[in-house]
Amino acid sequence: MSIPAANDPLEAFGMVLRQRVGGEADGWLDDLPDLIAAVTAEWDLVVTGTARDVDGFGMTIPANRGDDRVLVRIAYPDGWFEDQTRALEAWGGNGALRLLEHDPRGAHLRLAPDPGTSLATERNQMRALRLAADALRRLWIDPPDGLQTVTAEVRAWVAELEPRYESVHEPFEESLLQEAEQLFRAYMPTQATKVLLHGDARIDAFVLDGDGAVAIDPRPLVGEPAFDAASLLRDRPQEIAADTAAGTQLLQSRLDHLTDLLDVDASRVKGWATAVSVDMGLLAYEAGDVPGGEMMIDVARLCRSVNA
Repeated sequence: MSIPAANDPLEAFGMVLRQRVGGEADGWLDDLPDLIAAVTAEWDLVVTGTARDVDGFGMTIPANRGDDRVLVRIAYPDGWFEDQTRALEAWGGNGALRLLEHDPRGAHLRLAPDPGTSLATERNQMRALRLAADALRRLWIDPPDGLQTVTAEVRAWVAELEPRYESVHEPFEESLLQEAEQLFRAYMPTQATKVLLHGDARIDAFVLDGDGAVAIDPRPLVGEPAFDAASLLRDRPQEIAADTAAGTQLLQSRLDHLTDLLDVDASRVKGWATAVSVDMGLLAYEAGDVPGGEMMIDVARLCRSVNA
């Protein structure tokens, strides 16, 4: 989701949040300055910088609490916020940022990572992949009860695939849409091992902390590890889609590494990556982003072509 230009982070956050959830967030946004002031006082914080990492789910405010560097993550308190809170509590700082405090109105206090450098800045892509995979292995624990499942998410996607495809005037071959639907339907009931997943595993969703990496903003789901691995496989779609031959080679190298690092079934990683890329392509077309839609469909075609 694009971030509108705005000098004030609160204004930018409000604009992009309304893009995601509509006017239902208006009252909460009106009260947001009071919430920030309240948790700053209650948690004895000294704010050290302006808000950053603004997206449709939240924004992050750097602060100190005593001698500790901390981060206040402000997020609209919908189901994603509740699930993320429970997941961070379950992980306890192992593989993800440590949750120190939370306010159900939409605020987390997290221990800041050190040095906190994004894995996206790592020049050696395979090293970045290895560090992200190490973090994922720590995240894949027995899930708390009641969290959103991959099955429920995918069931909703499948129900709308064909009407969505028709609503954007069938911009790619129907056979690819049918393949995505078949993959989703086949994979939903056949997930052998269900763990707590990151849910949106991308290289830039991890930062360096000490000798390893941790997740900074998971979208937790319950499902099989191959679903998370597929997110890493199709990550950086611009790079994948820029050149067919190079993109195929990159995907094959990633898939081989992920299979070795994470002990996941290569065919299921490939299948999830293909099907989810089709769904993401439809999302882009629906938003009026035709180049983005074409790119994700190209990624889906290339994912389909790798050997597994």
